[in-house]
Amino acid sequence: MIVRDLETIDFRTLSIFVTTCRLLSLTQCAEELGLPKSTVSKAISKLEEQLQAKLLERSTRKIEITDAGRVTLRRASLLVEEFKSLREDVREIEQQVQGLLRVSAPPAMGSYLAQYIFPPFLQQWPKAQISLELSNTFDDLFIQGIDLAIRVGQIADDRLVAKEIGYTTQVLVASPDYLREYGIPESPQELRQHNCITAGTAPESAFWTLVSENKTESIEVRSNFHCGNPETAIRAAAGGVGIAQIPVNSMICELEKQELIRIFPEWHAIFMPIYVVYRPGVNKPKRVSAMLEYLNEIKGRFEFGPDHQLCQYETCPLTTGNL
Repeated sequence: MIVRDLETIDFRTLSIFVTTCRLLSLTQCAEELGLPKSTVSKAISKLEEQLQAKLLERSTRKIEITDAGRVTLRRASLLVEEFKSLREDVREIEQQVQGLLRVSAPPAMGSYLAQYIFPPFLQQWPKAQISLELSNTFDDLFIQGIDLAIRVGQIADDRLVAKEIGYTTQVLVASPDYLREYGIPESPQELRQHNCITAGTAPESAFWTLVSENKTESIEVRSNFHCGNPETAIRAAAGGVGIAQIPVNSMICELEKQELIRIFPEWHAIFMPIYVVYRPGVNKPKRVSAMLEYLNEIKGRFEFGPDHQLCQYETCPLTTGNL
């Protein structure tokens, strides 16, 4: 009896359920899959009947996933992805890397990935496509159908495979105009006398922790400008608003053009690991396997320490007296 019931759960029904959970909308699911809304609703009801459990709480205003629904979603996502991988592996009989690769990354890594990491991959595999999705939140790779993600910091989702590919830190920078007008601080404690641009944390509780060899300083900074991402902080710093603490990998062009100048380069923020994370499973699409192999081969390009070569310039105005 159990075997006969399970045989009636098809991948189409599971795919409708997974898509509905991702979008939390029957209407949007129907539009994305090109199905009538009634078909989507019937598929959800049929799955609930087969599993003898309430998977979704549905009302006219919203959909919520139940505890049983979350368990089903984790398993169903893996089954649907494995089925897709099987179908794609059969199609890719000539062992070509092709198709759309969805990658998630924090905004601070976006420009670097787009300019320096992905172009060589696309040149090597011209039939592949990359969709880079930038977000400060950790997207759910299972629900949102993301192939892999670049993440900075410790990984909390133990359902994912995580491979460390590098590290990064933040350094202190300001524009030449700001330093010319307000002076160059000579120690972290002097930051209290300057306006500091805060990003990613609440401005009313902005503490910067800096390290230098075996020394650590924690300074409460004052700010009249707060923003949610490093790119905006870079633009504010380049415009002379104040001193900013920016990831090394986020300001390559600004350092090269000397729009921004490093302040006491012997100090920097605490190191943060960089990971590539992906869903477990043996039958990965060729494009995913190829990207993972490529990132492993070039992982030295993700080592952004305080002495990164991008930050070293012989003509720095701080040392040549051009300020």
